[in-house]
Amino acid sequence: MDLTREEEGILQGDPSHARTKAMGILVNYGELQEADRLVPIRSAHVSGVSYLTAGEALLMFLRDIVKGGGKASIPSSLNPAGMDLERWKEMGIPEGFASKQIEIIFLFRELGITINCSCIPYEIPGAVEPISFGDHLAWGESNAVIYANSMVGARTNREGGISSLASAIIGKTPNWGMHLDENRIPTLEVNVKGDMDHIHYDLLGAYLGVNYNSDVCYIKGLKNDSSKPDMKHLGAAMAAKGGHAIYHVEGITPEMKLVDMAYSEDRIREIVDLDISDLERAKDDIYPEDLSDADGFVLGCPQFGPEDFIRLAKAIGERRVRDGKRLLVFTSREARSLVDPGILDDIERSGVEIYNDTCMVVTPLGSMGMSKVGTDSGKAAHYIPKLPRIPAGILPLEMMVDLVMG
Repeated sequence: MDLTREEEGILQGDPSHARTKAMGILVNYGELQEADRLVPIRSAHVSGVSYLTAGEALLMFLRDIVKGGGKASIPSSLNPAGMDLERWKEMGIPEGFASKQIEIIFLFRELGITINCSCIPYEIPGAVEPISFGDHLAWGESNAVIYANSMVGARTNREGGISSLASAIIGKTPNWGMHLDENRIPTLEVNVKGDMDHIHYDLLGAYLGVNYNSDVCYIKGLKNDSSKPDMKHLGAAMAAKGGHAIYHVEGITPEMKLVDMAYSEDRIREIVDLDISDLERAKDDIYPEDLSDADGFVLGCPQFGPEDFIRLAKAIGERRVRDGKRLLVFTSREARSLVDPGILDDIERSGVEIYNDTCMVVTPLGSMGMSKVGTDSGKAAHYIPKLPRIPAGILPLEMMVDLVMG
C-alpha cells in the first residue's frame, strides 16, 4: 500500500507501542486485500466482545494493547458482551464467565471505547458519531455493517474485532471492498410479490444468503414504508446466511446511482422472481428445527429498539408467562432509555425478562438452563447452534408470545 510519511513513521515506531502494533495490523490486512491506501474513517464499532466467542485470546490481546498505551483516536463503540453487565446473576451466568467478561469490558474502557454494548449503533443516538451518506467507517458486527452500507449509504467492510480495534486506534482503514463503488453495484435483480409480514423479511434475507451469496442484490416489490426493524432483520439474515455486506431496495435505499449503473453497464447477471409461498417453503429447508419442545424463546437479534418493544407489548396484552416457560428480550441500555417506561413495566410485569448489554448469540444459553430455543430472528437461528451450541428454530414474534403466555 501507499503510506503517507506519518503512517510510515507510526509503522516503524516502537514495536511495543500499541499504535505501531495497530498500524502493522492494518497494513498487513490492507496488503492481503490489495488495498491501495488507508482512508480516514468517521467511527469504529468493535466486535468480538463476548468471552463466549473470543475467550482468553482476546483478554491477552487487550492486556497487551492497554500496556502499550493504546487509545481510540476517533469515536468508537462496542458490540454486545456475553451477559447483562449488572444483572448477570439473574440471567444465570456462571461466576467464572462473568469475571472474565467484566475484565474484557474494563480493558475496552481503558482503551477509550464507548461501552454501549450494542449491535445497532445506527439506531442509538450518541452511540457513535451520526453517520451520513458516503462516510467511511470501520465497523464490526454483520447486521450493523449491512445496515450502514445499504440503508445509509456509508461505507464499511465487515471488520473483525482486531481490525476494527486497530482502526479505532489509528483512525483509518484499508481502502478496499465496500469502500469502492465497483464492489457495491448490483449483480442480481430480485422481484418480490405478495404482502410481506415481519417474518418474511428474515426468510427473504436467509433465502438470498443461502442461494445468492456472491451477489449484490437489488430488491424490488417491497413496501416503501417497510419499517426499520424489518429492514434490519432482512440485512441481518442476509449477512448471517450469505456474508452479504450490502443490498439495494427500490424506493428505500439511497444508492440508486449504482443501480442505474448496473443496468446501463449490463451488470445484472440474473433476474429472480419470488413470492411469499416460495419463502415459506424455503423456511422448512433453511430452519427445520421443531420447536414444540423448546424450553426458551429469545428476541432481540439485532437488539430490540423502540419499535420492537411497542410491537411486543401489543402482542402480550394483559397475559403472563406460563410456569416453566421463559421469554428473554435482549437490548442495550441506550435503546431501552428511548422506550416509554410504562411499556417496559407492562412487558416485565408479564414475566418477560429484558436484559441489556448482550445478545442471545453471544450468551451461554446452555449454562442458563436452556436446551432448545425459538426466535424470530433469521440471524439468531443461524448462529445459536454454532456459538451457544443448542438447537434453534424460527417463528413469528406473535406466535412465540402465544406459545409462552397463559
